[in-house]
Amino acid sequence: MEFLKNSLINKHTQAMKRKLNISEEILIQADVMNTMYGGMSEPQLDIQSHEEGYEVKIKTPGIEADALQIEILQDKLMVYHVLPVFSKVRGEKSAHQTARFISRMVIPSDVDLENISARYDEESRCLKVVFPFNNLHQDFHRRVDIERF
Repeated sequence: MEFLKNSLINKHTQAMKRKLNISEEILIQADVMNTMYGGMSEPQLDIQSHEEGYEVKIKTPGIEADALQIEILQDKLMVYHVLPVFSKVRGEKSAHQTARFISRMVIPSDVDLENISARYDEESRCLKVVFPFNNLHQDFHRRVDIERF
């Protein structure tokens, strides 16, 4: 009985793996076809915390480093690139542009906004944004009394 149960589980597992392989292949092919016919690959983000602050690595397939732009608005960081909006008249260049946001993130309160920096690593084709800690709350400890009413 145990052998039959294990055999059924094994067959089910193999069938699921085959389905997953097919799905993964279809997704990769769809991404390639989308990119070839005017679409864009999705950016990849990796966020790490270090002793001196946070580091966000962003890979943007198909987007040149010179096209990337970063802005900080209050407590939000936006990474984007500008795309031209095509003119309705054939052969005429449009003066209109639109932004395609790659990433929008809320900046944590322990980050020094004035010293956020970014650099593009040509070798790995990766944008690295560094968020240094502001140390305002470092080693802060306080007991809070609870009022009764």
